[in-house]
Order: sequence, then C-alpha cells, then structure tokens
Amino acid sequence: MLLIGASLAIASMFNPGGSVMHAGDFSWLPVAGFVVLLVGLSECFDAVIAKELRDFFLHLQSGVLDVVVAGLIIFSIGDNPARLSLLLVAYLIIKATMRIILSHATQLPQKASTMLGAGVSIVLGLLMWAQWPTSAAWFLAFCLSADIGLRGWSLMMFAFWLKRQKARDQSG
Repeated sequence: MLLIGASLAIASMFNPGGSVMHAGDFSWLPVAGFVVLLVGLSECFDAVIAKELRDFFLHLQSGVLDVVVAGLIIFSIGDNPARLSLLLVAYLIIKATMRIILSHATQLPQKASTMLGAGVSIVLGLLMWAQWPTSAAWFLAFCLSADIGLRGWSLMMFAFWLKRQKARDQSG
C-alpha cells in the first residue's frame, strides 16, 4: 500500500492531466479508487475469516466503507470529479478518526505511526474541504493516494514492531 499510494501521489502531482479509463478530468482518481476497492475487499475477506465476532465487525465496517466509496469513485467517472470532493473529505476524516480511536481502544503498542498518518489524513481532508490549494481532480487523487500510502506506512511500522517482538521473544 505504501508503494502504490506513494506512486499514485507522485503521479497525481507530476502528471495531473493523466487520463485513466478515458476519464481525462479525473486525473489518477480512478486508479486510487481501484486500490481502495481492493483494500476494502481484502478487509471484507478478513471479516469472513475472523475467528472472533469483534474482529468480524471491525473488519466488516471498514471494508464496506472502502468498497462503497471506491464504487462511487469508479462509477462516477463519466460525471464531474468535483462532485466527489465532499465524499472524499468525509472518507479521509472518517477513516483517520477510526484509526485514531481504534489505536487508543486496542492499546496499540506501536501507535505513533498510526496517529501521525491519521493526523496527516485529517489535515488532507480539511485541505480538500477548504479547496486549498485547489479543488482540481489531481489534488483529490493526491490526497486519496497519500492516505493510501500513509495507511501502508502505518501497517509496515506495525509489522516491523511485531517482527522485533517475535525476535526478542525467541532470543529471550
């Protein structure tokens, strides 16, 4: 997620007029929508294979939100990209707020990266809402792609922490 999100964010900044799926006005937003769709489907799969009911509902609500938002992005390609701005603002702020709350509620030991990434996502959502520096589709794609990358970065930091814990437990 980190590499894909960072790549899409860079592409959005340096090639804002990129046309994907014959949607020239949407910049890289359709590709970011497909990435969010894949992440949402994997969350839904995690819900299906969850062993505990709390894990089922945790993954299901996150996955359904991702799938619905991604579907709206993908199926809105023939329309005006500005119509998606409030949806993306709400999506970024809701997902970031959920990450902050869940990291506190679960007493996540490695929560600094999650908190930092979620804070940046909230700021990006507020910038989109204020339409600063622009309300163009490339900026919407950049913000969504940056959020994808930040989520991937947080997951990587958590995975590295788990790896260190496992190595410490095996050596001690």
